[in-house]
Amino acid sequence: MTLDRLVSSAERFRREVFGSRHVHHTADELTGGFTDLFSAAALDELLGGTAVRTASIRLAKDGRELLVAASGVPDLGDPAGSPPYVDTEFVRRGLATGHTLILRSLHRFHPPLRAFAHALAADLGHPVRVNAFISPPHAVGAALHYDTQDVFVLQIAGSKVWELKSPPIRHPLPSHAWFDFPPRRQDELRASAEPLGVLTLRPGDTLYLPGGTMHAPRTEDSVSIHLTVGVTKVSRHELLRHLVDVAGEDPWFREAVDLGALEAAEDAARELLGQATARLAHRAAEDPVDRLLWTVREAAFRESVPEPVSVLPATEPTARHRLRVGMQFSALAEDGALVLRARGRSMRLPAAAAPVLELLRKGGTLDDDTIADDLDRATMAELRQALTEFGLLVPELA
Repeated sequence: MTLDRLVSSAERFRREVFGSRHVHHTADELTGGFTDLFSAAALDELLGGTAVRTASIRLAKDGRELLVAASGVPDLGDPAGSPPYVDTEFVRRGLATGHTLILRSLHRFHPPLRAFAHALAADLGHPVRVNAFISPPHAVGAALHYDTQDVFVLQIAGSKVWELKSPPIRHPLPSHAWFDFPPRRQDELRASAEPLGVLTLRPGDTLYLPGGTMHAPRTEDSVSIHLTVGVTKVSRHELLRHLVDVAGEDPWFREAVDLGALEAAEDAARELLGQATARLAHRAAEDPVDRLLWTVREAAFRESVPEPVSVLPATEPTARHRLRVGMQFSALAEDGALVLRARGRSMRLPAAAAPVLELLRKGGTLDDDTIADDLDRATMAELRQALTEFGLLVPELA
């Protein structure tokens, strides 16, 4: 379990910590460190040896950013407006002048972190994103603020000091994003937060912050490298929002209202809201819940990219196949068939394929000897081929 790498006890973390309070674990409480995920050497390899575009990095200091794109190396074949490639000399100068380098969305293009993010998302049940922060000595990060997502901080190199205060808004939604508030509201939120202490993270340490926890990081006498692992949790609000969207299929909800009349008659307004609530409750009780939950999951993981597939056909037949890591899919019964949905695509399968998909969801594999009730060997072979072409399966390498 990947969560075991980040906390001393995954069970205790789920029961007592997750979403409730911050927790700091030192390297002595954990095992292995995190240099297999990211390091100074990996940074140089990413920026210098691969085609990273300037859209994937930022250089920030005192709330201001350098125009990284203006310094990049363009490609003559790019369409106008395409982000250029990173100029490593410009990045080096930025760090030397006190700027923090931020590598965005490493879970998309750095294979070790892509695998890590998928595994942690499976452990927690929520989407995971990963950014890296490389800060020079004596650098001060953003002023005291909070993130709407939960965050694990993984210290890779150097040390970083974190001032913490309690969440002024418990379980903030995207609409509560800190940097969308005007300065006066930010000052009010800072004033309402209670001090939680000051922590120093050293290589191999982790820090977990529930969404809304106020924090202000700063470096000490050395360069600091850390990963921020953001967990965007699916909330009850998300379930309700998608239920309201589904309710739009009812013409009653689509009818216009007279705001002036409702503003003039509070009783009528409350009666209308009561009717809307009752209709919404009816849909929640009567509509298939599995379809609603898939809609919520599909939206939550829309930016999650599963492991890549080989772009060329196999030169030799593959004996065994498994589910692609990070693949989100649904298989729902419709009109006597099974409809498979994933990444905006759908495919109809025989209803008898349901146990096969459940086997894959639980980590099983398919080969020539896999047997399913009501599916003969020829049909199983066709099913395996169809699921591979659909992008659900990849070869299980020896």
